[in-house]
Amino acid sequence: MRFKGIQVFVILSICAFDTNAQIKENISEFLSENLELKEIEAGATIGSTGLGIDVAAALGEYARIRTGFTYMPRFRMTSNFSVDMNGRNIDDDKLRRMKDLMTGFTGVEMKDNVDMIMKPTWSNFKFLIDIMPLKDKRWNLTLGFFAGPSRIANAVNSADGTATLVAVNTYNTLYNRACMGESMFSYEDNAHVIHNADFPASFAEKIVNMRMMGMPLGHFYSGERAMMVPDENYQARATMHVNKFRPYIGLGYKTNLSKNGAFRMAVDAGVMFWGGHPSIYVDNVYKTADVYDSDSGIYDMVAWDEDKFQEQLETGEINIDECWIKEQPQRIDITRDVYHIKGKVGDMVKTAKLFKCYPILSVTFSWRLPKFW
Repeated sequence: MRFKGIQVFVILSICAFDTNAQIKENISEFLSENLELKEIEAGATIGSTGLGIDVAAALGEYARIRTGFTYMPRFRMTSNFSVDMNGRNIDDDKLRRMKDLMTGFTGVEMKDNVDMIMKPTWSNFKFLIDIMPLKDKRWNLTLGFFAGPSRIANAVNSADGTATLVAVNTYNTLYNRACMGESMFSYEDNAHVIHNADFPASFAEKIVNMRMMGMPLGHFYSGERAMMVPDENYQARATMHVNKFRPYIGLGYKTNLSKNGAFRMAVDAGVMFWGGHPSIYVDNVYKTADVYDSDSGIYDMVAWDEDKFQEQLETGEINIDECWIKEQPQRIDITRDVYHIKGKVGDMVKTAKLFKCYPILSVTFSWRLPKFW
């Protein structure tokens, strides 16, 4: 079986620059002798990309093509987000007392941290070409690529952390109502009359000054604070992403494990280039001012639209709810969009930034298939 397509491509490419008939004849003869399919192997791989399967085809003495699939087992790692208030001069005692208050209000214990369970979701297709230019054909230079889904890991809060996230969202609901001057809650009696339970004045003022609650993620480069809150399902999530196409370069060594050369072992070491360090995305992040003046009507999660209110006064149709603008949380990359992240999350981000490429070390055990061509 001859790889005529490869031969023709190489010959035509060279002929475009040189029309010497003898050169063309020599190249054709070389390719015919050295790109013949010699053998096919099937193998299993274990290494830093996980577990995988391989199929390799030897093309003469100087080249070998490999293709296969790798899968990273779903092991678990743990990190955590700290829970804090956004206000200035919030010491540990004030924070503890507010958390104790929310524990009493919700009936569940509010903790200082929310554990995050991280799992890899990494799988790769690979296409590699081994080049063996040395006299000792056990050594090879490998060029090729890996390709797979962009997302390589997920993180979600632990079940134990859900109660704390419920308390965070409950507090922020109270915070928004206090900022907008609304009642703490409303209820309907048997006569279908709505009753409002107002905030005690001192309590409403305290909540407004202590500001929103969430998981601090440092500062944006424009100077604002980044504060993450749970989603509507009371969950905190993060995902890690790299490029879908990942070039590879490495060195390999292959040797026989059986006398007849049918059973073999190969060791590969190289680097996968995934387009800079990974991105870690989180949702529901508010961009908040370092300090705010509560008299301005601009708060962490809502803001008063004075222009809208003046328009309503002119028309005589006043709807206070329409005058409050709800700030929209955003999705950010915490490895690129923010800085000075504290705690374990900050340590994780620092580590991720070190891996601008991914080191690969793998061992492959292969079996030469019977010749059927």
